[in-house]
Amino acid sequence: MSKPNANQQQANVVPLGSAISNLSSIVTFASASGIPVDEVIEWVENGTLPSVTFSDFRMVNVGKLRADLLSGKESFAAGDYSHD
Repeated sequence: MSKPNANQQQANVVPLGSAISNLSSIVTFASASGIPVDEVIEWVENGTLPSVTFSDFRMVNVGKLRADLLSGKESFAAGDYSHD
């Protein structure tokens, strides 16, 4: 894994690289990113984070999140990602 750049160090950002798969449980995503589980649950429910349902289990779509970040998405708001 490469060293984080200066902006990442200042913002305390966890890189969403290969250390986390394309689909992640809410608890795993929260743990990996340092965000409280309750906050991740809220973001998934209100569409701030992309998610998918897999066998009646809601998971964070890290692959979609990663792709959006790499394409330049800088802000995330409620409703950005709707649940199908």
